[in-house]
Amino acid sequence: MVLHKEDAGKDLGILNLATTLGQAVGPSITSAVKTVTGTFTAAFAISIVMALCAAGFVLSLRKVR
Repeated sequence: MVLHKEDAGKDLGILNLATTLGQAVGPSITSAVKTVTGTFTAAFAISIVMALCAAGFVLSLRKVR
């Protein structure tokens, strides 16, 4: 996926939304996982899996020539 210059504003908005949404929802999800499991280990495991998924998406982007 290569982004187009005409969509720069929209793309920046999507990036900002994704970042803000993660910061807003992350603590609630972590708290719920900690409450259910009694430890932060599962929350860290979920975070690692999510980071690996994000890395996979980034690596799938096409290079710009």
